[in-house]
Amino acid sequence: MINPLEALPLSSEVFIDANIFLYHIMRRPKFFLPCHEFFTAIESGAYNGFTSTLVLNEVLHKLILAEATNTYGLRSEHDAANVLKQDPAKIRGLSQVWKTYSDIKEYPIIICSCDESVIDMAVDLSNKYGLLISDATHLAVIKSEGISNFATNDADFQRLNEIEIYKP
Repeated sequence: MINPLEALPLSSEVFIDANIFLYHIMRRPKFFLPCHEFFTAIESGAYNGFTSTLVLNEVLHKLILAEATNTYGLRSEHDAANVLKQDPAKIRGLSQVWKTYSDIKEYPIIICSCDESVIDMAVDLSNKYGLLISDATHLAVIKSEGISNFATNDADFQRLNEIEIYKP
């Protein structure tokens, strides 16, 4: 079932997808306010937040490319990826992404690991639901942690009936 993010019941356990972090961190106009209010509620203890090492990897990857695009005056994040691959020392010229990562780690959120059993489950879920493996891995973490609520704006999860989706 799909619900607005603000409808998440208080004290709920909720898995947080990369897009929710990014809308908040990057201040995306359309989704910033509900995501900001969501993270404020997590900080106050209204919800029990969970994410995974894979989600944080996705967030950091996007933030590195965005900061490099701005810092080095590039046209696109694709150009940033190419520049950083050609000149890895430029990564050391980035600073905001590392501060943001430190800030994320200060959130009262449990960061779940993706071990072999989670990946095995993800392979099965990918085949069952036709999900890309990263999305299937998010679902596998959710299931292995016994979480039933998922804060995401990824439409691929809307076809699943076994979890509650909360969108900004």
